[in-house]
Amino acid sequence: MANALTKTVDGKPLTADQFAYVGDSQDISTWRLPIDKAHLQSALDLFGHEKNVPQAAMGATAHKIAKAAKDAGLDTKDFQAKYCKTSENGEQPRPWMEIFRAGDYSKAGKGVITAADLSRVVRNYDPTFHEAPETLGHRADDQPAYGWIDALALDGDTLLARERQVDPRFAEARQAGKFKKRSAAFYCDENGQVTGLRHLAWLGAGIPEVKGLQDVAFNDHGLKFIEVDFGEDEQVAGETKTVAEQIKAYFAELFGANTQPKNFSEDDVKRIAGETAANAAQAFETQLGEMKKKLDEQAAQFAERERLIAGGEVKLRALGAMTKLKTAGKWLPAFDKMGLGPVFDELAKSTATVEFGEGDAKKSVTPLETLVLFLEGLPKIVPSGRVFEAAAHVRGGNSSGDPLTDAARARQKEKKITFSEALDEVVAEQPELANAGRAAAGSV
Repeated sequence: MANALTKTVDGKPLTADQFAYVGDSQDISTWRLPIDKAHLQSALDLFGHEKNVPQAAMGATAHKIAKAAKDAGLDTKDFQAKYCKTSENGEQPRPWMEIFRAGDYSKAGKGVITAADLSRVVRNYDPTFHEAPETLGHRADDQPAYGWIDALALDGDTLLARERQVDPRFAEARQAGKFKKRSAAFYCDENGQVTGLRHLAWLGAGIPEVKGLQDVAFNDHGLKFIEVDFGEDEQVAGETKTVAEQIKAYFAELFGANTQPKNFSEDDVKRIAGETAANAAQAFETQLGEMKKKLDEQAAQFAERERLIAGGEVKLRALGAMTKLKTAGKWLPAFDKMGLGPVFDELAKSTATVEFGEGDAKKSVTPLETLVLFLEGLPKIVPSGRVFEAAAHVRGGNSSGDPLTDAARARQKEKKITFSEALDEVVAEQPELANAGRAAAGSV
């Protein structure tokens, strides 16, 4: 390019892509470690003594030197062993991958992002301050991280990233082609210019079943950011599909004629889980309502049963009191006609006690027991034996006109016994004398 900015090294003008580290593409003082053919060996030898490359960018810079030296046919084995490993568990660095390209993203509402903007992102990236996580889609800030961005580098207008601690199953899913698109999220300043990498989201339908991953906790302190998609098959930035178009295409594929099993995104899983939980909660509430209804019915049945049992106990108490009085000859059949039985039933319902008497004779009795005691204190009012009506008119001499009465009187005089005893003996000997019209003992 005729108007490209250059920096002169040993009398030779070099462009930004001929330096291992470019802090600001518009500031040549930040260009360090030339890697043109004449200076490659010096870059390999002097890298460990370089003081002007930020620590966060040392890994990306070392990788760029090693790649250029290897392409030039130089031996990089010792250099890679010393400088191209991560500091964690001796993990070999992963290949650099393209995560974004400068271009016009106005159609997607993101504006124009230049190589200078991406250079600023590389320069500002410091994983000790904010280590950008790799996530599945742009969603909640507390979702698991499937990897971390270790370093950034700029190759022309393309932003490169190197990752670390990538989950093995997620790596396999990417190799299987389930995640071809990437979407970088950049912090922006008040003028809308990108300033730093927030996170790298992978877009795809298949989600590996990965457990035990670290949760991401963003603390943006109110900073704004934008998300821009970048795919392997999208060479022109302006052709990036919008989110709405991607969603439409996804569901068209999901519910189209293709009957092959579909993979679901994490959003789908969360939605399905939410719907399942809601349906389960509704079913539980319905079941709970039915159980409550049955319990109420059982409670009503138990209450009715208790009422019947209590009523039966009242009837037994009243019947026992009346039977006791009848056995003692203190209950007249006329009492039943007078309605004294229901009075006993009402009194039997009360279990309260009243006290009467003094000293040792003091008693606590129920209202029913009080009435029974009163009736027991009365003289015997039902005669024993058999009672017969005398003839209305005595006919001639000592004859009563009733053979049974006459026979009983004769027996009384003969044996000098009571009339009742004599009557019983005559009836026992001559039952035919007792006709059906006679009243029974105790009748009133």
